[in-house]
Amino acid sequence: MASDSGPPDSDVIAAFERDLEALVTTAFGRGAVIDGVWDVSSPVSAAPEWTITIERRDPDPDSDSAFEPEFLED
Repeated sequence: MASDSGPPDSDVIAAFERDLEALVTTAFGRGAVIDGVWDVSSPVSAAPEWTITIERRDPDPDSDSAFEPEFLED
């Protein structure tokens, strides 16, 4: 997703995507309900506020995916 301030730096975007994926998968693995709309505010008044929507998509049952999740209990 491009920023309004200029062309995106592909390394920064890739790092953001890795961090976001890690955050979502770790929270889900710990049992957090993460589906929904999240509002994020910054303590810096000049910074933008964000609305983030997370929607769960289950794997297509007709796909050949061999992934079978196993959840660990604490």
